[in-house]
Amino acid sequence: MRVVADTSVFIVLDRIGHLDLLPRLFGSVVRPRSVLDELLAGDAGHPPSAAVIESEWIRTEPDPPSAGMRLELGRGETAAISLSHETRATLIILDDLRARLKATGLGLRVTGTVGVLIAARREGFGPTGDEAVHLLDGAGFRLSPALARVLRGD
Repeated sequence: MRVVADTSVFIVLDRIGHLDLLPRLFGSVVRPRSVLDELLAGDAGHPPSAAVIESEWIRTEPDPPSAGMRLELGRGETAAISLSHETRATLIILDDLRARLKATGLGLRVTGTVGVLIAARREGFGPTGDEAVHLLDGAGFRLSPALARVLRGD
C-alpha cells in the first residue's frame, strides 16, 4: 500500500500525541519534499516534534515536476496530489476541502485526519470518539458539528 500525506495530518496527529497511528495503520507514509519544507518552516508556537521530521516510517520523495502546474492550492497539497497521481498511490491523506476535491477529481482515494482517527478506532487502537473530538478541539483543528458526530460514532 502506498500512502501519501499532506502537511496537516502530520501536524495535527503530532499535536494530539497520536502520530503513531500512521505507521500502525499503513506501515509507512510518503510525503513530498514540499511537505517536509512546510513542516520545517513550522509554526513558532507549535514546532513539529523530531518524530515528524526524522521517523524511519516516513519517506520523503522529491516533488514531481508537475507539482508546479497546480497553483490554486498550497505547495504541499499540490505536491502531494501530483505525487499521488503520478505514482498511483493507494491513498492520499488531505484535510483541505479544495485539495480533497481536486484529488477526488483525479480519481484518487482520499481520507483526512478524522478518517485516520476513525480507521484506528475501527482497528482497535487510538482514542475514543469523544477523546478524539476533545483532542482535535484542543489542537485548534476545525471540526464541523456533523464531522464531530461521525467521529464520535453518533
